[in-house]
Amino acid sequence: MISAAAAAALVAVLAPLIPAPALSDEVFTLEATALSWPAMWRHLQADVHPPLYYCLAKVWLALAGPAVEGLRAFSLLMAALAVFLAAHILPAAAPAGSWAAWILAADGIVIMMSVYGRMYAMLAALCLLTWLASDRAIRLGNSGWLLAATAGVAAGLLTHHFFALFLAALALWTILIHGRAALRLAPAWALGGAAWALLWGRTAWEQLAHRPQHLAWVPPAQFAKWAEAVGAHLVFLCIAAPIALLALAWRRVARAPWPRESRAAAASAALVLALPGIISVWRPVLNARFTIIAAPFLAVALAPLGRLTSGVLPVAAFAAATVWMWWPGAQTSCTSAEAARLLAQQTTSTDTVLFCRLTRKPVEYHWPSPVPSRRSFPAEIDQHPGYEGRQPPHKLQPEADTLASTLRGRVFLLADSTRMPSRILLRALQDAGFRQRPPLLACPSADKHYFDRLLVFDPPLRLSESPSVSPPAPGSPPPGPVARAYAPR
Repeated sequence: MISAAAAAALVAVLAPLIPAPALSDEVFTLEATALSWPAMWRHLQADVHPPLYYCLAKVWLALAGPAVEGLRAFSLLMAALAVFLAAHILPAAAPAGSWAAWILAADGIVIMMSVYGRMYAMLAALCLLTWLASDRAIRLGNSGWLLAATAGVAAGLLTHHFFALFLAALALWTILIHGRAALRLAPAWALGGAAWALLWGRTAWEQLAHRPQHLAWVPPAQFAKWAEAVGAHLVFLCIAAPIALLALAWRRVARAPWPRESRAAAASAALVLALPGIISVWRPVLNARFTIIAAPFLAVALAPLGRLTSGVLPVAAFAAATVWMWWPGAQTSCTSAEAARLLAQQTTSTDTVLFCRLTRKPVEYHWPSPVPSRRSFPAEIDQHPGYEGRQPPHKLQPEADTLASTLRGRVFLLADSTRMPSRILLRALQDAGFRQRPPLLACPSADKHYFDRLLVFDPPLRLSESPSVSPPAPGSPPPGPVARAYAPR
């Protein structure tokens, strides 16, 4: 009942967020799943992720309808399944196990990915399914559980490359709990790995080893980024800690040993969080959402805290997450839907809309009109799915200058003012004489929608529009958009 209540609470809190504005990766998923099966398979070979999620999403969307809302509903169902499974990892002799469901539901990464139309909630569910099947296969000696472990390994590897890191941490947990008996899993796991290698192994090698664009958007290894990812998992538990301390002070709890399964899960959580940081020293791979594979281990490791606080800590942590998700200050007006609405109102067929970062697909999802003209900067963004570009300034500057010199009429720009490419393009537009109006949208940060400014530029002044009906003399007026409009090009 405790685990079912956690799953139901997660669905109840997050279901109203399903209609939120579209994000870039979600629209890419919709585009991929709209293709025929052979075309989708070829298309996915240009992506960085394995194909299983897309295949299941294609079947799901055939039933639910091809929309972002359908993708998010699928993710929420997978998250609810993961929450329910988390309660069954600890054996029945450890009564704290049920609280792992609430702790998983309150995990910062999990709660964000639960309504994200991508594969991460499904990845968490597969991690827990493989963990449960592998543990039960050893404890019960049941061939059915061994078969489930094989399927879980194959499915996990075909969902996300980080599942391999989860397997490494799960191997540690299994050895710490079952000792030599852990070797019984070797044939099942190897068979699952062989199925992955047969279906996707060669493509995965090409993606990760020979196509630098796939990971070009991942930031270089930084301790601050690693600490941020760890903190994202534990933030709501930390917020709820004072309430938990009050609960402990109010009621004396009988001392109980910490289950060894939870202690082993803590070691596995540390390993699975450390591995991406270590690998990133060689090749950047650390992204906070990818570390959802650590959430199951953290939930099981911290589950005894639920019993010690009579459920106050996990429930209060989930309540804190709920408040954060619905707090008006956590919302932003810089969304794909709002940008699409303003562009539909303000633009004409003679205007040009420029998109920086991955803003084009989600805005066009809400604004499918074929006019006005639309271009991305850098242009390479449109040539590779999910690629933000990481060109050096000396390569971006000529592209920005050429783009600005070819534009006619008004220009609407979705920009991330904190990023170097956007700043280069803004400067190129100003140097070409485009005159900036007050922004249509201005937000504190770009956040997950990738832009913090929707800017409008009027075209350069023509000769007849000059206040003196002639080009300004040298030094007068002071340098500005009008003077730059007549500068030699």
